[in-house]
Amino acid sequence: MVIRFSGLLLRFVDYQRTVTLPACTLGEALALLESSHPRLRPVLQDNTGRLRGTHRMFVNGELVPRPTDATPLDDNDEVEFLTAIAGG
Repeated sequence: MVIRFSGLLLRFVDYQRTVTLPACTLGEALALLESSHPRLRPVLQDNTGRLRGTHRMFVNGELVPRPTDATPLDDNDEVEFLTAIAGG
């Protein structure tokens, strides 16, 4: 599976726009990402391990409204995280 990053999150994955991982669930994917990019965890997840509310997760272009560690992923899936930007 491929995870795509953009915007703010790029600096936490060494500016790699795509990362390919062998994962079957979101939890596995995040664990693999954290092992290679440890600064990403506190940005993506809150203290309980849930995806922070400022991020939206899309799988194959479709919004996943409430992703959990058990959210299933396939080898052919493309996951993208988008971050809300606040300002005035």
